[in-house]
Amino acid sequence: MGAEKLHKYISELKEQLELQTLLADSSSEAIGVFDEKVRCVAVNREVLEVLGYTHDEVIGMGGLDLVAEEYRELVRENISSRYEQPYFVMGRRKDGSTFPAEIRGRTVQLRDKTYRISAIRDISYLKATEMELRETLHELKIIFESSKAGMMFLKGGRILKRANQALADILGYESPADMVGLGMIDLHLTEEKFHEFGKLYYYTLVNKAQVNIEYQLKRKDGKFVWCSLSGQAVDVNVPADLNRGVLWVVNDISQRKAEEKRLLLLATTDSLTGAYNRREFFRQVELFMQGDKRNPAGPSMLMVDLDNFKKINDAHGHEAGDAVLRHFADICRSVIRDDDVFARMGGEEFAVFLPGTDLAGGIAVGERLCRKFAASEISIQSGIIKCTASIGVASMNSRRLDTNRLLRMADMALYDAKESGRNLVCFYD
Repeated sequence: MGAEKLHKYISELKEQLELQTLLADSSSEAIGVFDEKVRCVAVNREVLEVLGYTHDEVIGMGGLDLVAEEYRELVRENISSRYEQPYFVMGRRKDGSTFPAEIRGRTVQLRDKTYRISAIRDISYLKATEMELRETLHELKIIFESSKAGMMFLKGGRILKRANQALADILGYESPADMVGLGMIDLHLTEEKFHEFGKLYYYTLVNKAQVNIEYQLKRKDGKFVWCSLSGQAVDVNVPADLNRGVLWVVNDISQRKAEEKRLLLLATTDSLTGAYNRREFFRQVELFMQGDKRNPAGPSMLMVDLDNFKKINDAHGHEAGDAVLRHFADICRSVIRDDDVFARMGGEEFAVFLPGTDLAGGIAVGERLCRKFAASEISIQSGIIKCTASIGVASMNSRRLDTNRLLRMADMALYDAKESGRNLVCFYD
């Protein structure tokens, strides 16, 4: 080989060596090469950064001196067995301090010599993060399990993966473990409601919005319980993947709902008879007429007055009079339909609104009510009371209903019934 070619070859080798050195020193991992006696023969710059040695200090050192004493036997065994999978040790710096590290090694042959190339990675940050994550998960577990609110975590198609004791108590299960694996269809009152719920709130959850509703859930015993539900997807992406999980917070609001119902009844019904009061009667009639587009007939109105009611009060007392009023209300509810609107207008006067019923139909209802009440008896402490009722009926075929006018027409017919001898049904012509 000529001198010129030799110089060119040496130059190319130097360039390759510089590139390999640059490549090694650019690595974010500390890389060292060790001979058969586990002495360090080469390192990259990261080794010096991680372990705190100079280049001259580390070359020739025993590789086992770079790990904590209690891990040296493990390293020796892995080198001997040519183990190539990552494993955990405690690294040892020049100043004697230790740090959590991950080692990956590989044994190679070079010019009839055996070398061990090892990469050591400082995982202090990862270990600290892992510890912090464990502590956070432990805190979240304590919060989840000790929360007074029911909590359930759904995953993979609305399947309950985790629940706390508060939720088990709300839904009548012995423990959270009894609920794991339940499909949400088991907690809805019907399959139809299960599908309806999904359609209503799927897109809200997918778009990372929180769902806050009041809803009836089914207990283990089949009864329902009113709950407030607050739910949100755990996936941070938008759209969220609901299969990765949805967390629901559940509170039992049965007592509040019962109180709301009680207050509503107080505001809308007559406490003695359970019939609507006068104000609610007008509101119900107005609501019904706004939505009723099906029946061209009617509607009809009945005005009812109990005959000689004052004499009953005078002869037997107000408690007996109250018993008669309650008895009439029960009779009336047994005669009219669920859609009909029944109210106590005041004293012994009642009104019945019959949507979709023409005048003939209204008269027929009045006759049945009149006969059934007259044939009945009211038992009181002092004996038996019999009472009758006079009923006026009116109907209006116009779709532009004037409730007050219809009531006046029925009231005029009621006046005719009382003037004609009572215990009669008269209609407005």
